[in-house]
Amino acid sequence: MARRGSSKASGRLARNLALAFGGIGILGGLFVAVAVVQNLAGAVAEPALVTRAWTIALVMALFASVLSALGGFVLGGRIASRIVEIGLAVSKLGRSGAEVKVRVDGNDEVAALGRSVQYLSTDLAALQKEQDQSGGAAHPSMDPLVRQLRDRTVPNNLPPLAGHEVDGQLAAGSRGGLDYFDLVPMQGEEAGGVLYLVAAEGHGALAVLACRQARDELHRALLAGANPRKALAHANKVMKQNLPVGCCAVATLLQVTASGCKLYQAGARAPLLICQRAEVLELNAEGIALGLDDGPVFEKALRPQEIAMSPGIRLVLGNDALHRSEGLLGLLRQHSPRHTNMFMNVVLGGLEQDAGDDGLREDLVLLTVKRAGQA
Repeated sequence: MARRGSSKASGRLARNLALAFGGIGILGGLFVAVAVVQNLAGAVAEPALVTRAWTIALVMALFASVLSALGGFVLGGRIASRIVEIGLAVSKLGRSGAEVKVRVDGNDEVAALGRSVQYLSTDLAALQKEQDQSGGAAHPSMDPLVRQLRDRTVPNNLPPLAGHEVDGQLAAGSRGGLDYFDLVPMQGEEAGGVLYLVAAEGHGALAVLACRQARDELHRALLAGANPRKALAHANKVMKQNLPVGCCAVATLLQVTASGCKLYQAGARAPLLICQRAEVLELNAEGIALGLDDGPVFEKALRPQEIAMSPGIRLVLGNDALHRSEGLLGLLRQHSPRHTNMFMNVVLGGLEQDAGDDGLREDLVLLTVKRAGQA
C-alpha cells in the first residue's frame, strides 16, 4: 500500500482523470466547432472569414480540452488523497491499531466509505477496551445466547391500552443490545398500564445478570398489582440483596392513565421525548440506578414527573442507541401526527435507511404512547 505523501498515490488517478476529461473536452469542443463553422460557412461567402472561424474554433476546443484536463487532474488528486487516507486507516487497523481517525468531509461515496471505516475503528476500539476489562471475553450483547434470552422476553406486540395508541418495537443491530421492554396493564383505581424499558449499566456478565433480574422483578411486581414506585423499590431491594456490590441496572417506567401520564426513571439518562406541533421537548425524572442502595436513599431520590396528555401529544421512549441516531428528531417532528402504526414504520424505516448498506450497529428500541383519536 502506498505511503502518505507518495506521488504515485494520487498521481495515477489524477493523470487518468485528466486524460479522460481532456479527451472528452476536445471531442466536445471539436463537435461544437464543426457545427458552428459549417453553419457560418453556409451564411458567409468569404473564405477568409471561414478560415478565421475554423482557427478560432480549434483554439477554443483546445482551450476547453486543457481546462477539462486541469479540472480532471484536480478532482482526481482530491479523490485519490481521500482514498489513500482511508487505505492507510485500514492498513493501521490490520496491524491491530484500533484507534484511527478518518476524514469524512462531504456527502459522497468516498465520505460514506470513510464513515464506515471510522465506525469500524470505533467499534473495534470499544470492543477491545471491553475485552480488556472483562479479561478477554467478548461483548456480552453480541453473544447469541444472551440475545436469545432477551428476544424470548421482548414481546412482538404490546397489549392494547384502552383510550390510547401504544406500540413498541426493537430494530436489531449487528452489535446487539441488553434492553428489555413491555407493557403491563393495571387495574383498580389507577386503571391503565405501565410501559417500561430496562437497560444494562456497564458491561460484562454481571451487567447481563443485573439487567435481566431488574426486568424480571419489575415485571413480577407490576403483574402483582404494585404501582411503579413500589415495583421499582421491590426490584431495587432484591437486586441489592442478591448481586455483588456496584452491580446495577437502569429503568424507565411510564404510567399511563385516563387522567395523564407519570414518568419514573431509576438511573436512566435517556429522556422522554414529548412531540407536539412539530416540536420535540425532553423530560427527565430523578432517581438512582437499581441495586446500589438498600432502599431508603433509593426511594427518597425517586421523583417522578407528571405529564398532561393534551390533544396531539405523542410520548416517545427509547434506549441510548435510539437517542444517538442523528435523524431521530427530524423524523419525530415530521411524523408524530400520524397514526401510531404508520409512525413506527416510518421512523424505524428511516433510521435503518440512514444506517446505510451495513445496517444498524446497535439495537434500537422505540416505544410510543398517544391518546386514541387525537390528531
